[in-house]
Amino acid sequence: MDRSQALYKNHLSKPVEISDGLVQRMTDGLGSNKYKPVDYDRLKAMVSEKRFGSIKTSMKVAKIEKKSQQHRENTVLKQHQLVWQKEFLRLQHLRKKADADIEHHMRNNRDSDICSQIYKDFDYCDAGLSADFDAFKKATADPVWNLRDDLRYWLTENREELKLGSPDVIEKHAEIRATVSQVQKQQKDVMEKLYMEQTRLENELQAETLQTLCPPPLEKHVIVVGGVPQEASNAYCPDAKLKEDVLNEFNIIDQKYQSMIEDLSLRHELALSFDECGDWNPDEHFQFIAIHDQYPRELPNRRALLFDRLKRHLPKRSRSSLSQHEDWWMDYKYYYERLKGIYADWARDRRELLTKVQMVFSEAAVAHELEEVRREYYHRQKQLCEVLYEKVREWREQKMEALQIEAQLNEERRQKAEEREALDREAEQKKRSKEKQKIEEFKQEQDRQRLEKEEAAEKRLKELKKLMAEQSVHDKERIHFREQQLTNKIEERRKKEQEKAKEAEDLEARLEALREQVRIIAESDPSRTQQPTKAWDARLHPEEEEEIHLMEPLFKMHGYTSKQITSDHRVKLETRLREAGLHNTDYARQVIRGATPPTLPRRDQQHTFKFKNQ
Repeated sequence: MDRSQALYKNHLSKPVEISDGLVQRMTDGLGSNKYKPVDYDRLKAMVSEKRFGSIKTSMKVAKIEKKSQQHRENTVLKQHQLVWQKEFLRLQHLRKKADADIEHHMRNNRDSDICSQIYKDFDYCDAGLSADFDAFKKATADPVWNLRDDLRYWLTENREELKLGSPDVIEKHAEIRATVSQVQKQQKDVMEKLYMEQTRLENELQAETLQTLCPPPLEKHVIVVGGVPQEASNAYCPDAKLKEDVLNEFNIIDQKYQSMIEDLSLRHELALSFDECGDWNPDEHFQFIAIHDQYPRELPNRRALLFDRLKRHLPKRSRSSLSQHEDWWMDYKYYYERLKGIYADWARDRRELLTKVQMVFSEAAVAHELEEVRREYYHRQKQLCEVLYEKVREWREQKMEALQIEAQLNEERRQKAEEREALDREAEQKKRSKEKQKIEEFKQEQDRQRLEKEEAAEKRLKELKKLMAEQSVHDKERIHFREQQLTNKIEERRKKEQEKAKEAEDLEARLEALREQVRIIAESDPSRTQQPTKAWDARLHPEEEEEIHLMEPLFKMHGYTSKQITSDHRVKLETRLREAGLHNTDYARQVIRGATPPTLPRRDQQHTFKFKNQ
């Protein structure tokens, strides 16, 4: 502290002009050997090089991401291709089966009296359609193809002249373009007419008469006429009360099945709230059904594949719209399948009841005839009627019990199907919520890191400003201090030179004393130059131990050669991953961890120690 105060006082004692000149010189940067000019061109080149490296790295990352996305896309397309191949084989089998049935039917009925004229009309109509198609093709398509060939030939012949801009060729080219425009307009008019004809035919096929004759597959069911059948009402029964009670069973069955149909309609209001296409375009609805039936429930990852395929074929429909339409379609399909089963059971029960009624009436008629013959057995006849009615009632109770059990089973199946759909939706929702949570956490982590970087940058800026202010004050003090130090160094250098000269004299004296001690005092021996050296003798008469020692390697090797190491398939796998730029990814770590060594280790080298991170 005393030394610094002394230096400061010494500095104050110097003239002010020298310090001001040094400060001005340092501020202006005039020829100072301590401050070098900044090479901005070199700095710009370095920045450009760093920016180019960053762009190159980002392009490489984008390329890897694109390849990964393309790989995922190819995997999904392969799965869709497998599903479509199965569906194609199934449709091909059905087509062959339908063609075989048609051919068999035509072969068996062509020569019959009833169908021969119909098949002749079919052949005549087919021949007329083929002739019309050939005439249409000759009038519309063939001229267009001929014009195309002529235009290609003309362009081939006049290509060079057209490039050079010949007036005749350009005028001819304009005429050809006008002709092509007229042909395109004609083709557009033809296509519009064909489209209108197609629409008209489709509307005719969708007419109510044809829909009544050929309803959709889901709406096809057994036609059941309610009320008492004519055969049962016309059957003879001597007991009017028995006949009335038995025939009333038809109304009871009708009421039960009507209530079941109404209950089914109430449970499936969603299916009946829309038309047969679910308020969709019929073409889109047909595509949805065709795609939905191609993906069975046992297919792994079915729902993701199904919605991916639907989004590809129906890009205008959102995922929520597709999900709602799927719920409606499943409810609609289940409703009509169950309705078809109810109508089938209804018709079956009416047939069985009709058979039972005819049998009961015949038994009652036989009993009545016996009663007429034997008046004394009137009471027995009455009991017999009661017994028969009891049989009918018991049969009805059994049948209603069977219907209730079947209804319970159907309800359980429906509940299981709804639970399964709910589990699928819940799993999908959980998966999407997890993905959203991961994205949110990633964004929060990025925001946190950005805030930390900004705080660190602000803190570092404050520290630098503070250090620069302190450094400016310290530099002024150093300028004055260095002047004093320079004077002291000159004085010290002079003293050191004197000391060095004295030390050199002392060193020379000591060296001379040493030279006196080591001077050569050996006698002269000229014959020694003619004698062999020890190295020559060792070469002429080598010893065995020395030769063995010379042939031995410098160090003993306990390891593997480079050939043994490179032959390991794990090293080759790591090299391929490194060449692809994937050696630092999780995928590479999993692949390398799962690779097995060329030879399995011995059992005595296995350990049971488990690391903490496993």
